[in-house]
Amino acid sequence: MALEKDLEIVAAGHTCLDLIPAFTIDGDVEEMTDVLVPGKMINMGKCVVVGGGPVTNAGVSIRRLGVKTELIGKIGDDDFGQQILRWYEEHEGHFEGLKVVEGESTSYTIAICIPGIDRFYLHHCGANDTFGYNDVSFDIVERSKLMLFGYPPWMETLYKNDGAELTKILKKTKELGTTTALDLSIPDVSGYGDKVDWLTIMKNWIPLTDIMVPSAEEIFYFLYKDKFLERKEGLGSKDTVLDHMTVEEISTLAKDMIDMGTAIAMVKCGHLGLYVRTAGPERLKQLGAAGCEDLENWANRELWFPVYEEEKFVGALGSGDSAIAGFLSAFVRNHSIESCLRYANAAGSMNVTVPDGLTWNKGFKDLTRRIEAGWKTKEFKIDAPGWKLEKQFWVGPDNSGKWE
Repeated sequence: MALEKDLEIVAAGHTCLDLIPAFTIDGDVEEMTDVLVPGKMINMGKCVVVGGGPVTNAGVSIRRLGVKTELIGKIGDDDFGQQILRWYEEHEGHFEGLKVVEGESTSYTIAICIPGIDRFYLHHCGANDTFGYNDVSFDIVERSKLMLFGYPPWMETLYKNDGAELTKILKKTKELGTTTALDLSIPDVSGYGDKVDWLTIMKNWIPLTDIMVPSAEEIFYFLYKDKFLERKEGLGSKDTVLDHMTVEEISTLAKDMIDMGTAIAMVKCGHLGLYVRTAGPERLKQLGAAGCEDLENWANRELWFPVYEEEKFVGALGSGDSAIAGFLSAFVRNHSIESCLRYANAAGSMNVTVPDGLTWNKGFKDLTRRIEAGWKTKEFKIDAPGWKLEKQFWVGPDNSGKWE
């Protein structure tokens, strides 16, 4: 007899401690070197110290949005590991799937968020690099309708050997009848990332993933690494690859993921919003426990939803994780595809009003109230052939499904 699915979502993968020092600078900075000068003492504000990584930023956000959630991750028995456990116990309670390993170091990230400069990170992978199949509590996975796995490109054991270890985890998860979702992360492209065959890895991981939720830059890098690096090389100091990607390119990336075997490809486009493309009804029927209730609404869709106007912009740390949390929290409640995109952008837009990835979250009802009050989206236009504006959404030429 199959085990009852008494959990809705388990968030697994990369776990770390986030340290976010506040830069007390008035106005935007033109160049990073105007602030980070050798020998200079920089007067800083308070440092926010919180549990981090997608396990926390997405998993805890999902839990705070009223979804029954468990976490699966790996930390060391050092001071940072104890600090993560204390943070969980004080703010969220106990999680069964967090594994503490003697002698290993805990992952940490120092987020450098200078006003006017794209954020960057000082990161130590620690115990995430040794996370593997045997670190997954599959009894928890079996109890869950959906497993979100986050940042495997920052977890060495998982991406080695053409991603065989995560492939094994995803296969087992599907065998247990649990829907799979996968979030990615760009590795050090000038370091170890350049030595890995990411395209082969994606061909192994994507067919076993029901819902892909990467950023546009991430999936561009993994599927077209040489083209991504060529585009990146010509950037100015404040430019990003996303700034120079076309609608056609993002649409093609999502189509590639659908063709590789995923059912739902949601591409995070930062300040430009969210693009989503879905497979046909036969693939959607294979989602597992967290299936689509209305196949006609979800099948063969191509939509782009702009971001909501935020009250103030503080920083984008964790905004992608929050958008995923909003999307999946609505998804497991059997919302329409349009509604899931609204909740995704609502969560991401609230996230940028705070320095960390969690304190924006006042619950699912708060997001509902804001959406139903007529929250306006930012001005956004698509000039690509075949696109049209309808009901706040930009509708792509390959959209043929039923509206909510």
